[in-house]
Amino acid sequence: MFKTNGEKALLAVCLITIFFVGIALVTGVGKEVKASESPIKPAVFWYFERMGDEQYRINAGELKPLLESDKNIFVLDIRNTEDFVKDHIPGAVNIPFQAVGNNLDQIPKDRPVVVYCYTGQNGGQVVALLNIAGYHSKSLSSGWGGWVKEIGKPAVAADSQVSTAPVETVEEAVACPTEQ
Repeated sequence: MFKTNGEKALLAVCLITIFFVGIALVTGVGKEVKASESPIKPAVFWYFERMGDEQYRINAGELKPLLESDKNIFVLDIRNTEDFVKDHIPGAVNIPFQAVGNNLDQIPKDRPVVVYCYTGQNGGQVVALLNIAGYHSKSLSSGWGGWVKEIGKPAVAADSQVSTAPVETVEEAVACPTEQ
């Protein structure tokens, strides 16, 4: 009946597919979880219900005087390390976007956190997740580009310190889209 190797291979593929589909049906793999059953739903509703206008963002013009008067603000730069070393907001700590999840212990929960990236997109994502996790954080509007446009590039010392946090390199990190 199945004489050629191609016919035998097709039969094997069909049998394997039927086997795995059967296992999936029996075990419920691929079954959708209703949002109402997820423990994440209450946290997300709580986060968005308490968010007022501009509660999650700060612009460069508001941030600069705060940084000059309040040294308690933790500034998190989530751009890649090469760009951070070239220039950054003075006092910022660099944890690249892909490595933030593995370095939450380096971000203080007892201080306000301002996160910035290149344009504000990834910074906003990190801020949303940090706030859901119990941090008090805001995203810098328009990211590094907004800071440079409104304040200008700060003078950063050539020996500027990069965080000693155990940050994964981009190659080691989970593949996530980056912005530039």
